[in-house]
Amino acid sequence: MQDYLPGRTHFLIGRITAPHGLNGDVRVQALTDDAHRFTDLAECWLVSADEKIIRLVSLRSVRLQGSDMLLLHVAGCDDRTAADVLRGCYLAVERSQAIQLEEDRWFISDLVGCDVFDDQYGNLGHVHEVLQHTAQDVYVITKNGEPDLLFPALKAILRKVDIIGRRIDVRLPDGLYEIYRERRD
Repeated sequence: MQDYLPGRTHFLIGRITAPHGLNGDVRVQALTDDAHRFTDLAECWLVSADEKIIRLVSLRSVRLQGSDMLLLHVAGCDDRTAADVLRGCYLAVERSQAIQLEEDRWFISDLVGCDVFDDQYGNLGHVHEVLQHTAQDVYVITKNGEPDLLFPALKAILRKVDIIGRRIDVRLPDGLYEIYRERRD
């Protein structure tokens, strides 16, 4: 079985939610911003619910069902029983197949786990999750023994993002730190 590090070697792009019909089709929830990417995909990795690679699979047909749902036919999955076995599994692509991002854009999976530092307050903790909102993303920073700290992903706050070094340098706006965490002088 191939080495698999979620967000490092592969990206999850869909989750199989249910069988569809009697001929082995599966319903897939897209986990990517662009569900149309599946239409150009000939094969992808089948990943178990506990995020271990099972095997490389060929996609025989892809039909979009709204903005984030698809119907897929996986080669070798020819009846409803076989399709039901895939329920809860994920579909993934290798990092090299990931969409190209614009400058100053990062994959959420690359941000999660990065240590966050501020000039004034030092180590704030690590990125626990990224909340996606209409105006901008919001980073949730976790540190043991401290309340979570949230800030918007704005250029005015993000000074440097070093994905390779797993570090994000920020300059928090006045008063933001005190909203979430008491100052200890």
